[in-house]
Amino acid sequence: MKKIFNLAVAALAAMAFVSCEKTPAAEPETPAAAPKMEWDSNPSFEPVELASEMDVNIRVKAEAGIRTFVVKVDSPVLSPVISGITSDHTSDMDLIGDAQLASMLDNLTGGGIPTGDDLAGKTEIDFNISTLVPLILSLGPENGSDHKFTLDVSDMKGQSLSKTLTFHYTGKSTVTVSDIDLWNNTASVSFVAAENVESPSVFFGRKGGEMLEIAAADGRCTIAAEYVKSTNAAGLDVYSPKEGTGVYAGNTYVVELRDGGQVVASTEFATESGDVIPNGDMSGWSKKVMGEDSDGNPIYITYPNAEGESFWDSGNNSFLETPDGSFKTPLCEEDSAESGVAALSARMVLNFIFAPGNLFTGDFVMAGMTGTANFGKVYDYTARPKALSFRYKANVGIVDKPGSSDPEKDEWNKKQDITRVFVAIVDWERQHGVTSGLGAPTGMWDPASSASFDEGAVLGYGELLISGDVTSMTDAELPIVWYSENAPKPGSGKYSLVISCATSIRGDYLTGCSTNKLWIDDFKWVY
Repeated sequence: MKKIFNLAVAALAAMAFVSCEKTPAAEPETPAAAPKMEWDSNPSFEPVELASEMDVNIRVKAEAGIRTFVVKVDSPVLSPVISGITSDHTSDMDLIGDAQLASMLDNLTGGGIPTGDDLAGKTEIDFNISTLVPLILSLGPENGSDHKFTLDVSDMKGQSLSKTLTFHYTGKSTVTVSDIDLWNNTASVSFVAAENVESPSVFFGRKGGEMLEIAAADGRCTIAAEYVKSTNAAGLDVYSPKEGTGVYAGNTYVVELRDGGQVVASTEFATESGDVIPNGDMSGWSKKVMGEDSDGNPIYITYPNAEGESFWDSGNNSFLETPDGSFKTPLCEEDSAESGVAALSARMVLNFIFAPGNLFTGDFVMAGMTGTANFGKVYDYTARPKALSFRYKANVGIVDKPGSSDPEKDEWNKKQDITRVFVAIVDWERQHGVTSGLGAPTGMWDPASSASFDEGAVLGYGELLISGDVTSMTDAELPIVWYSENAPKPGSGKYSLVISCATSIRGDYLTGCSTNKLWIDDFKWVY
């Protein structure tokens, strides 16, 4: 029995030995690789400049499978948007755990960003935010701003990886124009220089013209007219706008932001067209009643206005037209050879009183044998003009009719006469009257001799002196000089515009050439 027991023990021992010999030791398990991120277009994950088209495809690899994927958005402009689509209203996007995020992201980016089951457990995915990142540009980022996306990924083995994508917005240089004032000829300019602009400067000019630099500071500057001071014939200081400065009506301008000699931003703007002079084209002609004859019949005279209007007038016509039209030699009428042109002719009234051909803005009134030209019309300006333009031709002869009350009659008799056209921008409470006829004339005035009269201030004026024949219609432009820099705008409702045309410069004194003629048309402001 003992022998049998010993044999059994030996057999078991042998079996145990054999078993140990035939069962190898277990191999150690190979750990899963940690998550990796690859960005083919930017392998080193350096900060990238924002652009409207970008390649931001990040290949994420996790051998153990993706367990969590959170994108933290740190952007001054995009973070508030992301906070509005996440469940917890933060700018952290839990792409697997936030159930509502998928549809919201699809609406925001048009799809393409994996979420939920498209991420969970996956060992390799493309995380493509090439559509999401450029949205930042449409949200108006500040120059020099950074916009960061931090990608936090963990796998099923608890391994994690974090990478930050940084997008920089150097910014675009911009320049804008506002607060355009066409009477004061100013405009405000604001600009933003991108951070790579080293020496910003602002230039301004008419489109296609010379560009002038404007002093600028703190992202702002003002376009303004500059004036050149001079002295007129009366010894008075007058000011003319410097060419290329200020903004005027009816023009297109360019403002440029430069860095050295390079234009980094620009803008173009057009100003309003400006003001129109009523019946400036002399197309409207009518008749007005100028008293009654001895039989009580109305006397009609030629009137340089359309029916119902009264901007222009002419003196002394009532002596030179008969009611039936059988006698008509007015000092101002529509030219018979060319319609829409005012024809001014000097005349001998009643064969012994010299009267110059004349046309002016205002009203003429007769009283017996004298007439009063009341200069000035109410006119509202929206813009300051630089000049008055018109077309004209003229016959200008030798003075043959010196006025008996003219203190300079001897100086002018038998001398070359002068035809004069002038414009005056005034700020008057009432019209200025000049009376002449049988008797000493009164009220003579000249905008080039004084900056002020009893009626108020003369703000600016321009004149043309014609001392010889001009045989064909010729373009003229009267630059306006001002009695002060940046002269104020005439008050609303004031008598503010005088345009005067006279075939003889001394016509108020009844001195001149009796054969002078002036044809004139197309009065317009120049801006």
